[in-house]
Order: sequence, then structure tokens, then C-alpha cells
Amino acid sequence: MENLNSYRLVDRSELDEINRLAEEAKQTAKIATTDAIEQQLTKMKDFINNFIANKNNEEDDIENYAYSFGSLFGNLIKAKYDWEWYQIIVDGDEFYCIASPKQRACCICHNYFYSILEGSHNNNFKLLFNMIKKDYPSSWKFMVLS
Repeated sequence: MENLNSYRLVDRSELDEINRLAEEAKQTAKIATTDAIEQQLTKMKDFINNFIANKNNEEDDIENYAYSFGSLFGNLIKAKYDWEWYQIIVDGDEFYCIASPKQRACCICHNYFYSILEGSHNNNFKLLFNMIKKDYPSSWKFMVLS
């Protein structure tokens, strides 16, 4: 992903869909509404570790879980760090990302989780979450929106 063509805040219907998918992830991983963020991350990690360990995963399951767990992950970042959901177009393809308040960093959560679930990326999302700060290190390499 090299060429950011455009970006905008998500609209109400897009946010509703992200929230619906996040709720699916909570049900799937048996996450209670009252669970603290750290508990939610641990339950997500446990579910995904078990999913990855089952070597017979279907492509549809990977895609569905990428959307639901990516949405939940982005919502947890939003809740803790006040980041916002954006729709972006990169090289002509549409994605959704969670971006920092000044749009200096973003995470394309659904793609990130897809790469974890299909095995091309380590399951280190909990570490990434705990490394995010409102003033993240300038050496981090993120896509810059603005």
C-alpha cells in the first residue's frame, strides 16, 4: 500500500456495521460487556490462538473472523486511545482503518487480523495494543493520512 488516494471519517451506517461485527467477535470469544479491555484482549488472543492451532480453517471463517475481530480491536483502540474509524482508498482499493487523533498513524485492523488468522503474521496484536500511546514514538512506521 503506497498511494493513499483519499480518506474520510466513517458514516453512521459504516460505524453501525463495524459495531455489529465487533459484537459478533465478543459473542464468538465469549467476551462479556463488563470485561475490562485487558480481559477482552486476552480472550481474543486465546480464541485466535485456538483458531490458528486448528490447521483445517476455511477461507470463509478466516475472512469472517478478520472482519469481526478487526472491528473489535479497532473499537478497543478507539475506547482507550480516542482514535477514530476512517474509510480510506489506497491504490484504488477501499479499506477501513482506525486512526490517531491527528491522523498521523492508522491501523487497517481487518487486514491485520486477516494476516494473523491466515498465518502470515504473528499473533502479536495484544502487544501492539499495549504499545500504542497517544504520543507514539516518531520512529514507528504507520500510514500517514494527513
